[in-house]
Order: sequence, then C-alpha cells, then structure tokens
Amino acid sequence: MKKNLILPLCAALAAGAALAADPADPLVVACVGDSITYGHGASARGKTSYPAQLQALLGDGWQVLNFGHNARTALDEGKEWNGQGGMGYRKSPEFEKAMRSKPDVVLFMLGTNDSKPVNWDADGGAGVKRDYAKLVDDFLEREPAPVVVVGVSPFVKKDSFSIREKIVGGELAPWQRAFAAERSLPLVDAYEATKAAAETSYIGDGVHPNDAGYGVIAAAFAAKLRELEPALRKSHAAAWPATIALPEPKRAAMPLGEALAKRATHREFSPEPLSGQELSDLLWAANGYNRPEERKRTAPTAINRQEVDLYVLCADGAFLYDAAQNALVRVSKDDLRGLTGRPGPNNFALAAPVALVYVVDFERQGMQSRPADALKYAHVDCGFVGQNVYLHCAAAGLNTVFLGSLQPDKLAEALGLPDTRKPVFAQTVGKPAPAE
Repeated sequence: MKKNLILPLCAALAAGAALAADPADPLVVACVGDSITYGHGASARGKTSYPAQLQALLGDGWQVLNFGHNARTALDEGKEWNGQGGMGYRKSPEFEKAMRSKPDVVLFMLGTNDSKPVNWDADGGAGVKRDYAKLVDDFLEREPAPVVVVGVSPFVKKDSFSIREKIVGGELAPWQRAFAAERSLPLVDAYEATKAAAETSYIGDGVHPNDAGYGVIAAAFAAKLRELEPALRKSHAAAWPATIALPEPKRAAMPLGEALAKRATHREFSPEPLSGQELSDLLWAANGYNRPEERKRTAPTAINRQEVDLYVLCADGAFLYDAAQNALVRVSKDDLRGLTGRPGPNNFALAAPVALVYVVDFERQGMQSRPADALKYAHVDCGFVGQNVYLHCAAAGLNTVFLGSLQPDKLAEALGLPDTRKPVFAQTVGKPAPAE
C-alpha cells in the first residue's frame, strides 16, 4: 500500500510532541456510499437518514458527515440500469469532499448498485471487487490514515431498479465479509441487521430503508464506533494534537547590521516544511517573550497592551502561538493558507509552508472609544512584528513577504474569532525556491 512520504509541517512537529486532550475536538466520521447513505426514502433526510440518526446516537464529541450519492457504484465505470454511464463513486463530487474531510473513520457502504446486470454480469463482479478495494485503499492511503469500517450492503427486500437480491445477498455480501477479514478491517453487517428487521424497515421499492430501517443501520454502526472509540480517540490525539510543544528557541547569530543589509521581500518559496526548531526560532523572534520574568516581548506595543496575537497556518491546520508556553494551540484542522494573499490560482501563499496571521484584539488594546487611534496603533504594532520576521528571515536564510491582501472576514470565521478580534495583516514564510 502506497504511503505519502511527505509529511506536512505541523504533522512533522507533532511527532513526539506532548499531547493535550481536547474534549471539544470531535472525531470525524465520513459516511461514504450510495442512495442508502444519502437517505433516499427518509421522511426528513437531515434528521432520519442513517448518518443523521448516527449523529444523534453518538452525540457530542462526534461529527458525522454524509457523503452519499444516489445511484453510485464501486465500479469506476459503473452504469445505471438504462445504460447511463458515469456512475462510479470516484467520479462524484462527494468522493472529493470525503477525501478532503480529514476523517478519523470512514463508514464505507457501496455495492448495492453494482448488483445490476450492466455492472456485475460481464465479468461476474471481478471489476466491482477490484474497484471496491481500490476505493478503500484511496482512504487508507490518506495522511493521517483513517480507520475504514466495511459496511456490508443492506438486504434487498424486493428487486427494483435492476438491483438483485440474489447478487447482493448471494455473492456481494459474502465477498465483503471476506474482504474485511482479509484486510483486518472492522465490519458492520448491515445486510444481516436489515434482513432481520425487513418487515418494518423498507419503503415500497424494497431497496431503500424507511426511517426505522435507517435507524437499524445507524444503530449497527453506532455499536461498532463505540467499540472502536478508545483507539480512535488515541489515534486522533496523535494525528491532531491539541497542543504542540516547540523546541527551545535559538537566537540568530548574524549581526544586526548584516541582517539589515540582507533584509528583503521574496515571493518565491520552496514547499519544504520548516523544522520544529526553525519554526520555534521564527515565532520567538516575531513576538516571543525576550524578558519572560516581566512578560515583555520582542515586539513593542502601545502601553504594553500586547494586543497582537500570532496565528500559524500550515497544510494540516491553523494554530495560535502561545508565547508563554512556546507552543502551538490548534484552532482548526483545515489548510487556511489560501485565505492570505490574493485569491486565485496564482496565490503564492499556497507555495510556502507557513503563513503567519496577525490578529489584533481590540478589546485588549482598550481604545474602543478612539477607533481611528485604535487602528493606527494596531497597524504600527503589527508592523513591529512583521519587521522582526523580516530580520529573522534574513539571518536564518528564509524568504518572506508581508501581506495586506488577506481575506479577513473569512479568516475570522475559520479561526473562530469573536467580533473584538480582527485579522489585520499576514506574512508568508518559507525556504527559498530551488534554483532552476
């Protein structure tokens, strides 16, 4: 099984880092499947589809996402009963969304539509089995890899839409059980669960469950997830630590005059991550405590209000720099670098491993009655931090550019900022681009 050998910046930092549990950080569950996952036939899909009922059963601490798509097949070249092509799940927008969702666990339940003669009969299901396994591997090869739970395709009470129970129950379900055992993957036998409750679990077409049937499926998955929960939470904490301790910062040895001579703006970056040491040195220089016993920092602020907070955006998340603890506190699992710089395909902020965002806490600043002065001092104080970064980068051989073209409203929402705290500037940092 192929693995991604390029670790994102913060994932590399997390190796060996001190972990801090965060009960508010949910386990993400991606429900992958066809119309039975989507919730066709449910009285209110947002409340009674199986993913919605699963969310209600699991409660707080879980986030269940529905990536079901009607009529989709495991077979890449899957077709509808009438010959319409393009039904492969991999070709659906939900596939890409599921891959980007950074799930801790994937509930994989495809195969019902593969029982149609146009998909199964040409090779006796060999292509279905091949592409089913490839789809599972697509998720297992993500970094960090989720747990994939194989959901056996539900019972077919009545053949409809050319979906055939003799294939689902007689050939597909036994193979899915064997596949899960061979791969040592957790299994939820939705076939047996729905067959046992078939009399009260289906709408008229005999393929799609009703609300009660979706509840049967949700309960089966919920039982398995509760069984897996201790291991899932442990792997989640390792993959997405709430707090990452940074190495003790080291001060640049270059004389100030030489750093001033080399200070420059560069917009070309290598995607190579910064090491933990490099990031610690950078953040300390930007706005760390240089006189910790007095809680005084490397960048001055008006009346020492220290209203500038430093956020660190990288490929696998966004973090608040805790200068007192010399640590990163996770605020998001999302890659938000694209919200700095100008939007569009030529946004060079995406080429660099780190984007710094300078957030001003106007309440902490204490100038609410003087908005013009508040903004003036905020700009000056952010400028002090930015110049620190410029001088450190000159001394450390890094490239940087100070940015006023960030998307502040979207950043504020993504970072979960209250109205009193505003992103004001950003600064992109990375190693120089390789010489061509």
